[in-house]
Amino acid sequence: MYIYPEIYKDFSCRMCGTCCRNPWQVTMDRDSYLRNEALFADSGRQAEFAQAIIRLSESSGFGEYAYIAKQTGGSCWFLDQSNLCLLHKTAGHSHLDAVCRTFPRYPMSTARGIELALSFCCPAVVALADREQPLTIIRTEQSPAERVAEHYAVYVYPAQQQVNTPLYHYFEMETHFIDLMQCRAMAFNDRLDFLAATTQAVAALPQDQTFSHRLTALFSKNYDWLDELAAACPPPAFLDGDGLVENFLVNFVFKKPFYLYGFDKTLQLLNYLYRQVVNANDVADAIRQFEFQYGHEPQALLRNT
Repeated sequence: MYIYPEIYKDFSCRMCGTCCRNPWQVTMDRDSYLRNEALFADSGRQAEFAQAIIRLSESSGFGEYAYIAKQTGGSCWFLDQSNLCLLHKTAGHSHLDAVCRTFPRYPMSTARGIELALSFCCPAVVALADREQPLTIIRTEQSPAERVAEHYAVYVYPAQQQVNTPLYHYFEMETHFIDLMQCRAMAFNDRLDFLAATTQAVAALPQDQTFSHRLTALFSKNYDWLDELAAACPPPAFLDGDGLVENFLVNFVFKKPFYLYGFDKTLQLLNYLYRQVVNANDVADAIRQFEFQYGHEPQALLRNT
């Protein structure tokens, strides 16, 4: 089963070069290293290969075997003046290392199947999400794009948690939390408050054989209240940028932070991101920066909130 926001299948690289100029270190596994070593050797460019792709002193547990060097100025060694990848031009997309073939896709291995989010530090992803239409989560047996690399960013298996605890019911909670965040009968800051109240109510449930029943009753009560709210009053005015902010934070929740970091930390992070983004002079740029920080230094971002 493949589960993903529907904009995932619409993504295509715009060749803006942004990701190839970011300050991250792009690593590759041993197979990619050997494949490129052979490619350069076939054209007599062994000296260039030794400069472009550097062996790590120790392989990591994530299959990291080497990394791609930077040009003067910080761009990827293989980025040309037309924002094209020289490796891609020479040998095709399938020749790229797993990182470059996968980004900005964010794959997750879960008990439901392969779940696929997107990284909002990519301008093309931000452009797709900058719309009034809310994100829709798709479930299908057909892969929405080229199969992603088999090193998943997140592992989510709720059945491995203790029975009658919130994380054992994580998928039901995630679906409900996304529904709350997409309830446009409320202003977004009110949705975050309602989400916080809901997580507090979940945490207060007795962790015994009644937990599942009580959780279902709580969520049903929430849906009834939201239906009454929607019928009673018109939704708040929808302003430019509101859709982008909502879709960014919904995609963020879909990346499983509640499972990884718990209720309190995730709520703090959501509120922090929301305040920083809506008060920024350039919302799209602020989103890209925070997504980059979360993707590369999540613990530092959590500490700052």
